[in-house]
Amino acid sequence: MVMNHLPDDYTDNAAWYHACQDADHVVRSAAYTALFAYLSRVALHVVFDQPEAESLAQDCAQTALIRIHQRLDECREPAAFRAWARQIASHIAIDTLRRRARLTFAAEDELDAVSSSAALTQPALEEQTAVAAHHQALYDAIQRAPISDRSRRVVIGRYLQELPDELLADVESKLAGATVLPSHIQVTRAKNIAKLRQWSPLVELLAEIRD
Repeated sequence: MVMNHLPDDYTDNAAWYHACQDADHVVRSAAYTALFAYLSRVALHVVFDQPEAESLAQDCAQTALIRIHQRLDECREPAAFRAWARQIASHIAIDTLRRRARLTFAAEDELDAVSSSAALTQPALEEQTAVAAHHQALYDAIQRAPISDRSRRVVIGRYLQELPDELLADVESKLAGATVLPSHIQVTRAKNIAKLRQWSPLVELLAEIRD
């Protein structure tokens, strides 16, 4: 059964799940907005000791929100929606820490997989570490850039997370409670890339990376 009104406090997992699919964009947008806030708290528990932890947690939450939207029909038990969503956000946050080379443990099955595969050579490992560092530096710079939150999501989503415009448009539509087309995403990105090219901190960072 699809909800026709907004849950009062989102303690009812099934109601929250159905609200994310509601035909009323106001109900759907509010459900996803509440979900983003919840996923941000979940991610913050994982990345709390990182620099700019709150921004990092929100980035993880955005990625989790997109993944949940894509896989909503995979939640077989709406009554367990919160736990299902929390697991996705937690895994994304942990993966983020791994990419930062800051996580000091790994799941047992991953360790088994690593031990059975060929080890990375030192040059390859150093190259991967450098790429990860450049990626994080770009992310941090864009987070500080004088552009709107939507602009940040659009630029990061396309260039650092490699997400398609159609998916970014869908997510922005849900967050705004109004239709955002892929063409709107493209215009937003074009305008803000032009701004970022004039923003000296990012220009200097790109120059350092090229060197």
